[in-house]
Amino acid sequence: MENSGSSNDRNSGKTEYQLTLIDALKKEIEIARRLDPEKLAAEIKKTGFSCQNCGKCCKRAFGDNRVVLTPQEIEKIQKYTDLSKLEVAGPLIPDISCPEEAGEGEEDRVAENSSIMPEIDEKKTSEPFRTPELLKEDIDPDGNIHAYGWMLRRKRNGDCVFLEKDTNRCRIYPVRPMLCSTYPFYIEGLKLYTCECEGLGVHISAEESRKLAGSLLSRYVSELEDTLAMYEKYEDFERTEKGHEIAKNNLEKGTCIYIVHDSRGITKIID
Repeated sequence: MENSGSSNDRNSGKTEYQLTLIDALKKEIEIARRLDPEKLAAEIKKTGFSCQNCGKCCKRAFGDNRVVLTPQEIEKIQKYTDLSKLEVAGPLIPDISCPEEAGEGEEDRVAENSSIMPEIDEKKTSEPFRTPELLKEDIDPDGNIHAYGWMLRRKRNGDCVFLEKDTNRCRIYPVRPMLCSTYPFYIEGLKLYTCECEGLGVHISAEESRKLAGSLLSRYVSELEDTLAMYEKYEDFERTEKGHEIAKNNLEKGTCIYIVHDSRGITKIID
């Protein structure tokens, strides 16, 4: 039988700051579970929203379009598409790289020969981190870059890999991530916020408001629980100049070695 250990065992070796974060997350989760969905639905209805199917939220040219994923969401997309984990998701890294123009035929590489999902050239969709100096605090002595979570893969031009170019159709719509299904709304610090979106201010029915509020609360609690589990499993590492140099050398050779931390532990990948 697998022994997951006690809460005290999991928290052993944590810094005071880490323990403070864990405690704060537990309290926020407890409060989040008691939030009134009817009040949230009323706020959503007052704000108004209707998706315009413009696809701008999926395109890098219109802002940060990273979509954070939980391990469970990755598995749902894998099951729906028959793609590998690394074809669906990559390490969650800062959104500072400049989008590149996609090569001929690349924009719809995901859609060739399939109405749902085709083969993806992993090298074409990977996003190596180009300036390791900005991730110096996330590089260990072996030159591994530590990332804290997963994000949906993007094309080299920065657009979501599952966005159909000509129709703005989502190829994984039935299993799209929670962030996508609740966009442009999100909850942070127990308060409702919105991202920039052309669909805001448009009439939304009371029924749709309640449905969206329920999804939004589920997403909020799920993300908090996922983050808490990651923090509880996280083990810190040393930062050295040698590790930074190794990461730079790897990058010059066209390789990034990541250690991805998530709610299930760590995964080492070469991207």
